[in-house]
Amino acid sequence: MPIPIVVPQLGESVVEGTVGKWLKKEGEKVAKDEPIVEIMTDKINVEIPSPKAGVLAKILVPENTVVPIGQEIGILAEVGESIANISASSSPAPAKTEVKPQPAQAKPEVRASTSVAVDEDKTDQTRLSPAVRRLVKENNIDISKINGTGSGGRITREDILAYLDKRTAPSVSKTPVVAKTTITESKVSPTPVSAGALEEVIPLTHVRKKIAEHMVRSKHTAPHVTTWDEADMKKLVDIREKLKEPFQKKHNLKLTYMPFIMKATIFALKEYPRMNASMTEENMIVKKYYHLGMAVGRDVGLIVVVVQDCDKKSILEITKEINELGDKARADKLSLPEIQGSTFTITNAGMFGALASTPIINYPEVGILGIHMIQKRAVVVEDQIVIRPMMNMCLSFDHRLIDGHYAVQFLQRVKYYLESPEEWLLNIM
Repeated sequence: MPIPIVVPQLGESVVEGTVGKWLKKEGEKVAKDEPIVEIMTDKINVEIPSPKAGVLAKILVPENTVVPIGQEIGILAEVGESIANISASSSPAPAKTEVKPQPAQAKPEVRASTSVAVDEDKTDQTRLSPAVRRLVKENNIDISKINGTGSGGRITREDILAYLDKRTAPSVSKTPVVAKTTITESKVSPTPVSAGALEEVIPLTHVRKKIAEHMVRSKHTAPHVTTWDEADMKKLVDIREKLKEPFQKKHNLKLTYMPFIMKATIFALKEYPRMNASMTEENMIVKKYYHLGMAVGRDVGLIVVVVQDCDKKSILEITKEINELGDKARADKLSLPEIQGSTFTITNAGMFGALASTPIINYPEVGILGIHMIQKRAVVVEDQIVIRPMMNMCLSFDHRLIDGHYAVQFLQRVKYYLESPEEWLLNIM
């Protein structure tokens, strides 16, 4: 019986991928779990394994084609099955978008009117969601002026918001700057500038473009607000100093602060469950599991790896996992489960020396915690000026779901658990 090869779910916020490379040709044998096709996303390049042993009977979607999640892209014939019959009877692939310049498509005709209404027929033609339809109506938008970036050219909410931003932005002169001005005491003289010598044009990679799209989507969809606090890390610094050498000798692992911060964050998330949630237009989805995302910097672009069920793991287990995930991320060897399903994310700018930041939410999560360099500072403790290792924390949250007082209280609990590790550490080591 023919087995369809489909694009799997590639992450909670991913709706499409690009067929990067077929690793087998039509007619070639394939072993079970052998990689058969590479799919590129904004997060990683994924090799899709064959569900069974057999023969690649038909390729329905060529390379460098954008396809939605769930679309059939090929057909696998089981061992002993006739390839000719499958190839002859297979229907053509659904409509797809190739990754190359295309002539401009005709826009759906919009009824002429000073108020641009979207009737039901045109809504069907452009496949507008209720949220998009409402934005179109409220802002009197002519949808024929918008290029849809969704699957099959569909106009998305982000397209509408981007259009509104451009419409309200002040006009900028397009006249190129050809000279800079040197100011002296006696006169102002123009100095020629060679654009070729001072500028380098580097095409954006596929990954960089997708990261940019994801960041814009997050900022447009979730109204970001950031609250700040600082934690006195003295007790945790002292504990780590005592443990790091024996930990290194016993487990051959460097003990960092991240596993401790993850644990403190989970304790706070359990007390403030709405921070461990996502939302739709109609519902709030509170997660009863704790898959913590951790941002990892790579040459090709930042990626969020996920420590699954982090609440159930010890400091040792978390340390091992984040080391493995970090190595895999930098070597581009991550699997789908290792980047999917995070419920809350932590990003560490402190490892690069940053003292503060305002991180962008890893949408569709509703919060992200930015941690920073631990720095000795003079602080007042019990009316005495003392030197303490202090760390700034910045929590960005989605103000649609999270109110300010709730976010502040959550961050205060993270601070409490970091400053009082002796109350919980013995139970999870």
